[in-house]
Amino acid sequence: MVKKMDNFLPLIVVFPLIMSIIFSYIYKSKIVRILTFLMALILVVLPFFGTYGTYFFGDHAIALGSTSLTSGIAYVLNPAKNVMVFTLMLIGSLILISATGEKKLNGIFTSLMLMGLASVSAIIMAEDIFNLYVFYEIATITQAGLVIASGTENAYKAAFRYLLIGTMAGSLLLLGIALLLSATGTLNIEDMRNFLANNSATPAIYGGLLMLIIGLGYGGGLPPFHTIKADMYSRARPFVASMLQTYSKFVLIALMIVILKLFGGLPYFNITRGVLIALSIGGMVFGTVMALLQNDYKKLLAYHTISQGGYVAAGLAIGTPLGIVAGIFHGINHAIYKSALFLGAHIVSKAKSSNMAKLGGLLPFMPFVAFMILCAKLATIGIPPLNGFQSKLLLIDAAMKANIPELAIIMILVSIGTFVYMMKAFYLIFLKPCSEEQIEEYKNIKISKYSVFSLAILTVLCILLGIYPDIVVDRIYPFAKDIGINWALNK
Repeated sequence: MVKKMDNFLPLIVVFPLIMSIIFSYIYKSKIVRILTFLMALILVVLPFFGTYGTYFFGDHAIALGSTSLTSGIAYVLNPAKNVMVFTLMLIGSLILISATGEKKLNGIFTSLMLMGLASVSAIIMAEDIFNLYVFYEIATITQAGLVIASGTENAYKAAFRYLLIGTMAGSLLLLGIALLLSATGTLNIEDMRNFLANNSATPAIYGGLLMLIIGLGYGGGLPPFHTIKADMYSRARPFVASMLQTYSKFVLIALMIVILKLFGGLPYFNITRGVLIALSIGGMVFGTVMALLQNDYKKLLAYHTISQGGYVAAGLAIGTPLGIVAGIFHGINHAIYKSALFLGAHIVSKAKSSNMAKLGGLLPFMPFVAFMILCAKLATIGIPPLNGFQSKLLLIDAAMKANIPELAIIMILVSIGTFVYMMKAFYLIFLKPCSEEQIEEYKNIKISKYSVFSLAILTVLCILLGIYPDIVVDRIYPFAKDIGINWALNK
């Protein structure tokens, strides 16, 4: 399907970009708060502007001689990508609503948020690999900017390290794209896929694959870049970290899908699959071990994010249709319940500390918030009937059906570790007895109704997708079946 005049799909990317530029000019205006709230409402409906199919931006779908290759910027929208973009925009909307309750809100924050949403949406929908790279770089800069907006020395250091490593990772990703272009003669992902399926591999193709994996590791927070990402999450303000981890999860999913589409099913992908699974396991195990050692709640959540990213990558790396469904579904679920946890941490931070040893006894002062945070924690552990249970069950099932029982066992063990540190954190923050001085301080805590509203919406989604997972799974499965690998037929 090609471009139609009534297809407003580009608005999903173009509109937030334009508004981002506008907010950067009016960042000191008194109407920024009102416009931010208005943008939050618009973002929710924006994913429904486009119709399903392939859109060639600016009529650049041209045939190149007898090869019938296409060139130019291309987007693809289907039910699976639509649900990912909607989840991204919904979380972005809720974070912007939460931000309107902050005294220091300015247009620069809103501008960076919108630029990040536009960039990650473009990465999800991109069908040409160079366009994907451009927005990958913009998303990197945007995330660093959001961390810098936290205004602390440690935040500046974390953002600088992230940009420094990103300069190298982004350059290697671009090199990989150049190698694949030299080997295939195209930047269109579908055409590149057809070329690779019908031609022998060359050193340029192997090099391109390696560079894509490096870009995947950096953008998605997999080893060896996991510590850089964890530092970013822990140094940013908690409600900002909820957006950063959402960006990372969808960049991870998008790049894994590109690798699967280009190389899945090819003989040399067997080794690639093993490497991707190993990186995924590294993220799961490292994140869990480090989270168990933390006393700072933000750092605990940061390392937990790395661990859950490993789950997402593992499901996609399995490569079967069920594995891809499980990986994407878990990525969506994780973006939802982890945003809830970071928003909860933002509310808890009103107690003037993120050190769990200095907290305790908060339950009587914010019982509703405590209940919603507990729901998000149970979701990430994988307790029914919450959404994390459904996606983790699919992941374990996919690993068993792909004849990788070791991976399923590791997932279960990591979930046990998650249970330990999540319940420990809940006890230390809400249930542990506290002093009379702390009680007097807690009485003065002012909880933003905007943050509570956003947290409530995310909690409802955790329950809804736990009871009705098919709302999302049914939209993902046809897409996963199209790019999934039947390993039994490839042996």
